[in-house]
Amino acid sequence: MHYHIGNMLILQEFNGGDGCPLCRIRNILEKRLVEQYLNEAVMEDSQRQAVNERGFCMHHTQMMHARQNKLSLALQYVTRLTTLKGKLEITADKKIGKKMADAFEHCGNTCVICDAVEENMVRYYKTIAEMFAGEANFKAALLSTKGFCLEHFGALLRYSAFAHGKEKDYLYTLTKLQKDAMNALLEDLQWFCAKHDYRNADKPWNGADTALLRAVALAHGTPAK
Repeated sequence: MHYHIGNMLILQEFNGGDGCPLCRIRNILEKRLVEQYLNEAVMEDSQRQAVNERGFCMHHTQMMHARQNKLSLALQYVTRLTTLKGKLEITADKKIGKKMADAFEHCGNTCVICDAVEENMVRYYKTIAEMFAGEANFKAALLSTKGFCLEHFGALLRYSAFAHGKEKDYLYTLTKLQKDAMNALLEDLQWFCAKHDYRNADKPWNGADTALLRAVALAHGTPAK
């Protein structure tokens, strides 16, 4: 397989490691974007304009606040809040009040980093399907994974058409891989529950001690820190 900028993270993370490889890719992208918005993006007019209009969600704000360069974050919040203040009117008019409700009610959920991560992840979903179709050894790399979190599994299925003539093989491979992974996890999770019965206290965990954490990661993904 040939490494290039479009598939490097895929080949890096589809390596037989634990957990969802697409969560790891997403987390790498998030960390890169957080650093970008604390550094060079602060000085770019187009990026600052995007921050003024979209802002940051709480998750990415917390990631940025946990880093040292808090001045950059504060400066971006100055211009973001100034933009939002411009939409606020002192009024007794119901229509204007409704318009402001629409503007403010969910303004803490829009986020330039979320937007950029999602845009990049769509490219990865498409590229993975294309690699399955075009790279002879990629199927083995895909099968080396232990499945995906449910969100990323669904996204891979959504973009399966990018496997073109190998779409049916791709869908079968993905769904069997995921079903096998979920069966194994459920077996571990059931043993995790059974281990809390005093009659099983002295029996080995057989790796099931991490089953609950893995079940949560399957259902909700693994967030970046």
